[in-house]
Amino acid sequence: MRILDRYLLREFIIYLALGLLGFIVIFIVVDLIEKMDVFLDHQAPWPLIAQYFVNLAPDVVVKMLPVALLLATFLALGQLNKFGELTAMRAGGLSLARILMPVLLVATGCVGLSLGLGEFVVPAATRARETILEERIQHLARAIPSERADVTYLGRGGRIWVVGLYLVHENRMHDVSLQEFRNGELIRRIDAVEATWDGKRWVFVSGYVRTFNHGKENAVGFGNMSVNGLGERPEDFAKEGHKPDEMNWFELRSYIERLRASGARVENYLVDLHLKLAFPLICLIVVLIGGALATRLRMQGAALGFGLSVAISFLYYGIMRAGQALGHNGALPPYVAAWSADVLFGMIAIIMFAQAQRR
Repeated sequence: MRILDRYLLREFIIYLALGLLGFIVIFIVVDLIEKMDVFLDHQAPWPLIAQYFVNLAPDVVVKMLPVALLLATFLALGQLNKFGELTAMRAGGLSLARILMPVLLVATGCVGLSLGLGEFVVPAATRARETILEERIQHLARAIPSERADVTYLGRGGRIWVVGLYLVHENRMHDVSLQEFRNGELIRRIDAVEATWDGKRWVFVSGYVRTFNHGKENAVGFGNMSVNGLGERPEDFAKEGHKPDEMNWFELRSYIERLRASGARVENYLVDLHLKLAFPLICLIVVLIGGALATRLRMQGAALGFGLSVAISFLYYGIMRAGQALGHNGALPPYVAAWSADVLFGMIAIIMFAQAQRR
């Protein structure tokens, strides 16, 4: 690695670390002020409070990493430009792309970091944070229900279960209807007074099985009927399902596949699925924008860099969330809704960077 690469990389990483640390501290202070009454009323010990905020940090890092990257780009390159070092590098035959190569490599790594944290760390940390606050600080007991009423469960292979009452400890359903779809069309429906798990399969009691073929219905009554090949087990009906925005990419994709097999509308969930991949790319795009701007502006202090970083990042976030809302409403196709902000700002970044490269 060249001496200039190490020099720029050192400056950039220092500003990046300080920016992230600053944003984490700001978030912790704001959250601490909001929850101070809760902590004091329940006499929460400081180690437990610290554990709560440790689990808050990954979420803050994912949300504020693009802002910190943009701020570090402005400050590091702004200082080089302010004292003529960037001009000297360009005069020495180095292109802007070559000068920024270490910074772009760090930004690319941050894309992977943001994706990894968002998929595998943030969901678990969020659940742990809620458990600490509700159970260990507020002492709110989460009772395991012995029964669940009006259960609708999306099974595998295009199956939808509608259960009037599920007795958790007995593994028994009352007023159950099992609907099976293929390519969005209903092909079989089982309606029974109850269904019981015998350890290997579901046994339906006193009902009718209806099959549908080319618009024709065939109904057959039964007293007891064991059905093989159903992948749903008793524990699937005993627990509350996760909301789509609480799932990682793989869980949400599996959920969408089950929804599509049942013939349900999946466009709004597709928007969220693609956003999980689109959001981390902000890290790389904002660095390209920041690098192009920093070569034109001679930063006189950190305030201008901070202001520009916050303004650009939140404009980016705003357009991305607007696209998400339009996608959920069906006004935009899922792919357009999820990737429109990246495409728009990516094109702006490429144009600005190309112009800065020619200067």
